[in-house]
Amino acid sequence: MTDLRSELKAKWREAEVTGKSDREWRGIALAVSAPVQLIAGIREPDNRIALLLEAPISAAPRSTLRLRADGVSLADQRRPDEGIYRLAITLEHEGLRDVFEVLAADVIDFIRPTHTAIKAMEEAAKRLETWQACLRSRKQALSREEQIGLMGEFTVLRMLANQIGYRVAVESWGGPLDGIHDFSRVGIAIEVKTEMGGSKLLHISNLAQLESSGLDVLAIARVRFREGTDGKSISDTVRDLREEIGRTETSAISNFDDKLLRSGYLDVDKDFYDPLRFVLVEAYGILVREDFPRLTPSSVPSGIVDGTYTIDERVVANFRIESEQFDQTLRRMAGKS
Repeated sequence: MTDLRSELKAKWREAEVTGKSDREWRGIALAVSAPVQLIAGIREPDNRIALLLEAPISAAPRSTLRLRADGVSLADQRRPDEGIYRLAITLEHEGLRDVFEVLAADVIDFIRPTHTAIKAMEEAAKRLETWQACLRSRKQALSREEQIGLMGEFTVLRMLANQIGYRVAVESWGGPLDGIHDFSRVGIAIEVKTEMGGSKLLHISNLAQLESSGLDVLAIARVRFREGTDGKSISDTVRDLREEIGRTETSAISNFDDKLLRSGYLDVDKDFYDPLRFVLVEAYGILVREDFPRLTPSSVPSGIVDGTYTIDERVVANFRIESEQFDQTLRRMAGKS
């Protein structure tokens, strides 16, 4: 992707110095093999950079594609008289230029393996939907609290993969998809609660979070870190996870990267993340049984539709399960007895 990004930057520079015209776009074609034409474009008259994907009008989907994200726009342009269908992905706010360069290179990389213009445009639309989720969830980069939460999910993802492999573990990871539970599969759900420090409080962010109706097992994964220079940043951990997945189940990398994007994580923010270093202190399970103290949609009075609350972990100490029992719970997510 680095080479693609460099080529895009070079082509945008070339396009910027070409003479202005009375057309909406001027641009330079990219030297990339793909079933659609890829162009580093400049929009007239405001000189905004864009990635243009052009294909025969027959490749246009039935419905108009839209992108709702601050700083980036998508124009779905159909020109029957010219026989052209064009997607124009444009940077609207210069402060997002680094992110936009990564987005443009990623979309190109995503469609290169396709064999037809129709498939290329379909895949571009899917990738842009993922980017929309990413851009909605981020402001500048992940906040400290968001990093802590994601690091907890990474810890459980690794624990789960040790039991059932990365392909199934990544499939079950629902946190980035705004799932009810952070991990869920075949009637087993895991809710991750992460803490940096020694707090004994479990913060429950909505009533559905500890709802076990329809589940065989609901468990809380309690992950605790301390901050230290001997630890790893979130970017270090992403690198390690990619290497582990690549060594064992390469097919899971695409799904992992897709969910990273949806979480709002981008490699381009690495320098921002470097100062916060995580050292894992402990990770264990808490089983949510029928008598577990909780508020759920089925237990609160009628008319209460949502709420947040906090549980004193010391009160639920007898619900903690030993590591072997927690591992057994994770193994059940493979769908095998």
